[in-house]
Amino acid sequence: MNIPIVIAAYNRDHTLFRLLSSIAKSLYAGPVTLIISIDGGGPESVKSIAHAFNWEHGQKEVIEHPENMGLRRHILSCGQIATQYDGIILLEDDLYVSPWFYDYTLAALKFYKDCPSICGISLYSYRYNETSLLPFIPLNDGSNTYFMQVPCSWGQAWLKEHWSAFESWYEGHRDCNYSDDPALPPNIVSWPATSWKKYFFKYMVEQGKFFVYPAGSYTTNFGDKGQHHQGSHLYQVPIMVGKTASYIFKRFEQSLIKYDAWSELIPECLNGLAGSAIDCDFSVDLHGTKKRESLSGEYVLTSKQCRSNIKSFGRSMLPVEMNIINQISGSDIYLARIDQLVDYGNINDYIFERATNIQNQQYYCTTDSFHYSLLHRAQNKMNDLYQQGQIIESAYRESTRLLESLYASLSWRITAPLRKLLDAVKRL
Repeated sequence: MNIPIVIAAYNRDHTLFRLLSSIAKSLYAGPVTLIISIDGGGPESVKSIAHAFNWEHGQKEVIEHPENMGLRRHILSCGQIATQYDGIILLEDDLYVSPWFYDYTLAALKFYKDCPSICGISLYSYRYNETSLLPFIPLNDGSNTYFMQVPCSWGQAWLKEHWSAFESWYEGHRDCNYSDDPALPPNIVSWPATSWKKYFFKYMVEQGKFFVYPAGSYTTNFGDKGQHHQGSHLYQVPIMVGKTASYIFKRFEQSLIKYDAWSELIPECLNGLAGSAIDCDFSVDLHGTKKRESLSGEYVLTSKQCRSNIKSFGRSMLPVEMNIINQISGSDIYLARIDQLVDYGNINDYIFERATNIQNQQYYCTTDSFHYSLLHRAQNKMNDLYQQGQIIESAYRESTRLLESLYASLSWRITAPLRKLLDAVKRL
């Protein structure tokens, strides 16, 4: 397979240099083409680093876009390169790769190339659920992969066929907004129009496609501050430091580790792992992040409060799915009719409150009471400072209004004699 490495860069010279240093130390069985695509409008230092970099593993090409395309158009232009080769590996400039990233990706592409349900290969392995704002722990079935209806933007590979299928779909949907689409998680619908990933999400959900994710990560995200990101270490994950003797890939149709767009196990998989313990048509909402209109079937397996339920489970094991799989007794998770859900108000407020309360911090993050109290105290202090800032800003605006009013009044009185004189002159 001829799979070049494509790097998307813009205005961060130090992150580009760091990524290039990591791919230079990686292992390659043969020649590999490197393409560095630089969006227009960035500093000259980014171009200088790209041109000066010595790529010893094959040909190097630097694409300098004359205009600033923005993130969405730039990534789409990078993806289009896949149609000129057998596929591509796309890396944004704030990533760092494992020495075995190319070896793993090539093996995964070859194994899943004929699977119609797959639309991409992720090099990154999630440890944080962006929808629930809590840690994510994928189940391990002994293989090197799991599947998610979540596109990856932190190191991904597409075959020519993968990208062509998405591109064909995108042409008919590029002007859609999806700002209130119940088929997408609430955090995704709030993403701006500059996000290419929002469209790939919708494509995957609508077409029933999945990304292949590695059990161990081959990239990590430094989360550097950039054009569309304020900077965070939240997405840093351990990367593979040793080579797997032989990759264990499980065929998509045989795997029971498949997650939907909310990072919830799909019902068929969860029920299969639980020995078909649930004999009804149900949705999975263990993290409590789905709107009522996002649920299908008559029943839901949920952590939300319900007026009545037909079965309940405890919440003692991690990850949360293990409590269903192992039939842990308790009253923390409910199998109930959807119409029995207690009203939870605004879903975004509900998710934030749920992610920050002490019970979930202790369960998901193993935070003890002492550290939670410190976090809670810090949060209260931030809220107090914000409110004080609002009061100061309001007082400032009122003072400005009064000064402007006073100034206008004084000007009117001071200039009154001159205006009278002017009127007298006009009458003459």
